[in-house]
Amino acid sequence: MARCAVSTLRVLTMWFISLMVLAVLAGGGVDAQANNVCPTFDDYYTMQNNTNCWYDLGADYVAPEIIHLLGYPVETHRVVTRDGYILTIFRIPNDGHKNPHARKHPVYLQHGLVATCNNFLALQKDSLAFVLWEAGYDVWLGNYRGTFYSEEHLNLTVRDQQFWDMSMDEVALIDLPAIFHTILSHSEEGSQIIYVGHSLGTTFALMYGSEFPEEARNVIKMFVLLCPAYTLTNMISPYKIFAPYGDWVVETVMELRLQRIVSQSKELGRLINVPCMESPPLMRVCMQLYNLFYGAKADFGPEIIPVYFRQLPGGTSIKILNHAADLVLGNFRKYNYPPHINFLKYGTKEAPLFDVSKIQVPTYIVYSTQDWATPEADARNLYRNLNEKARHGIRKIDLPEFNHIDFVMGRHARQVVYDPLVRVINDAIIPDDYGK
Repeated sequence: MARCAVSTLRVLTMWFISLMVLAVLAGGGVDAQANNVCPTFDDYYTMQNNTNCWYDLGADYVAPEIIHLLGYPVETHRVVTRDGYILTIFRIPNDGHKNPHARKHPVYLQHGLVATCNNFLALQKDSLAFVLWEAGYDVWLGNYRGTFYSEEHLNLTVRDQQFWDMSMDEVALIDLPAIFHTILSHSEEGSQIIYVGHSLGTTFALMYGSEFPEEARNVIKMFVLLCPAYTLTNMISPYKIFAPYGDWVVETVMELRLQRIVSQSKELGRLINVPCMESPPLMRVCMQLYNLFYGAKADFGPEIIPVYFRQLPGGTSIKILNHAADLVLGNFRKYNYPPHINFLKYGTKEAPLFDVSKIQVPTYIVYSTQDWATPEADARNLYRNLNEKARHGIRKIDLPEFNHIDFVMGRHARQVVYDPLVRVINDAIIPDDYGK
């Protein structure tokens, strides 16, 4: 029955996308759509008749539509977790003719906090998902529970307060194993997954690898951590100011039963996206405020803003936000409840730590010196704490304008991050004489 339901969903998804494609073609093609992005803030005042502006799919469409309209194959998969959450993930299948070695190692991309898999599609054909596909990899795009694409449950709805009772523990220790099982069930026998995470997506990998080191060693070929979020005591972002008040915020939100309002992407979008897209001056102010959290000097410009606010915020629970705040306080551990609940849940008054030295998977780190959210000092601290056998490499990006969000939305992300990363992954999965 489950397979039948998944197959039916795929057919419906493709039918819907086909209708969207026909609608676009009827209007004269994708290139004929009205302008929706511009290279400068001033250009937005005359966008519709401005030859400097153009049309960007990412500002209008959701993930499967973007993938299909750009000419790539796409599948939609629904993963049911053991606690009833239904996760929607997308696959860009690859027959491996470009690189038969790559076909055996599917790549899984995991987004970060308050985001979705659209992060990996934001730069159209220069996006990480498509760069990896062109290199021959079978690419999977994940969306953890509570985000825009994963708001379903077998017994709950987003209006149930219990639906939003989730921390990073559930994502790392329940969602990821279920997703990995699905990926491997669609891969060749003996395949291992190349895991690429950005920001909080790296945290989930570290938690999973620490909690299940033997399982991870068998399932994961390599961890690639872009902007790793381990302990973040050196954070420069103003988020650091709010971190100590996380428990109070959670208690207040739960008492007022506001979990959905502060968690669901639709509700967050009403609070943020509408005012930020109201006018060019407000667009400028919003991006300046965001860059206070990411890093003052960015590689992306006004042309990415409509794409950014179409995709974000992607939704997440207030407990996940609080769990992330615990990293800023220097704690890499399971969700920390009041002592009496910790004792009932864990058998100790304090939440147990995740020990990254237990990770047996080769781990490769890329960080930027201009990143205010996951700074250089914290990235290097993580690398030192890994088991020596797990240290596959660490790379510093030292450019005057390349911050945290530029890893997925920067103008030069492909040249700076993606193309070099493909070479690292290729070298990790095949003999050293590859390409000779």
